[in-house]
Amino acid sequence: MASNKAHASSRIVKVPFPIALIRRMDEAIVAERGGFGSRAELMREAVENLLNELDFPDAAPEAASPRIAGSERGDVGGEQAIGEDVETGPEADAMAPLLGDLPDWERSELTLGDLAGTALRAPDQQPVLVRNGVAQRRDEPLLGLHNRDYVSIWALRRLARYTEEQPILFEEYLQRVTRAAWYYGWQLQGLEGDGSGRKLTVLFPTNLSKRPSAERGFQTFAVGSLGRRGVDGIQPSGPLFSWQAVQVDEENRIGLTEPGWRLMQELNGLSLDLPHAPDSAVNFLRFLAEFAPGDRWGFDQVLLSVTDGPDRERLVSDFAEVHSEWTRSTASSIAQGYVARAREWGLVEPRLVDGRYWLTETGRTLNRTDQSADL
Repeated sequence: MASNKAHASSRIVKVPFPIALIRRMDEAIVAERGGFGSRAELMREAVENLLNELDFPDAAPEAASPRIAGSERGDVGGEQAIGEDVETGPEADAMAPLLGDLPDWERSELTLGDLAGTALRAPDQQPVLVRNGVAQRRDEPLLGLHNRDYVSIWALRRLARYTEEQPILFEEYLQRVTRAAWYYGWQLQGLEGDGSGRKLTVLFPTNLSKRPSAERGFQTFAVGSLGRRGVDGIQPSGPLFSWQAVQVDEENRIGLTEPGWRLMQELNGLSLDLPHAPDSAVNFLRFLAEFAPGDRWGFDQVLLSVTDGPDRERLVSDFAEVHSEWTRSTASSIAQGYVARAREWGLVEPRLVDGRYWLTETGRTLNRTDQSADL
């Protein structure tokens, strides 16, 4: 009877797929990337994730030629298009209108020669901090579509540069950091072409044919958004607010907080040479334990669940049991997001073995540690 009820709540949908896309799905399933056991599992989660993304508002439109005030180093470079020293051709032509207002100093900072260039160095100068903000963030796990922390820390580093003299309006920050993210993502695509198979552009906007969606995904899941102002202030979302790394004042001007400045210093040198070093992982988890315990919970749950090598179904069940208010799809998405982040920090092995997740040596060491006392 239970089986009949389950079938009654489902419908078979026939959708034609290009052969090349079917092959990519099958390759991912055979390689056990993400722990999917069938095409149906992969497609269900892909649709669920896209619908979750579409629930968020479109990215704010940019003016045709915005002019952003800044310091002498930060003045906008007029009508200059993307530099010939980076790349030429159809792709450059398509990117030029988008990046024409990227200032010379920032273009120089973001141009990459190799993977070592992705290291995020803490600024020598402390930016102007927002100490008494009005954003009342929620302490809870992050959505599964936030699946790489480097991108958010990169966005925090950009904010530190933009606010050396004073906080800036939140919408101005979104415009500037999104434009910079396009350029940086383009640079990373060049590094991905070395044949190593590394995926460096996760969460950065790179798909010009779907620009609004690409920008919305970056802004929502790598940076964050501001909710409506209420009696108790603003309820923001996204990692930077969740980590208490940024705040906004009464005029909606954003800047780093004391914890955000500390995070920049403690993760000095973090790069896309993945996984991150164990010392960086410990520093990041300690930071979350102090300032974002709701987000830290997801990592602790992964460490606990993966201890005995669960398959994907068991892992999702562990997450769902703790948060009974989540749908199965939500639990699945969030679990996979934390697995991806745990892999980024070197806590979970990058590939499944016999369809099961396993901890790395770093993950096992942290799992043996009294986390409440030492992390």
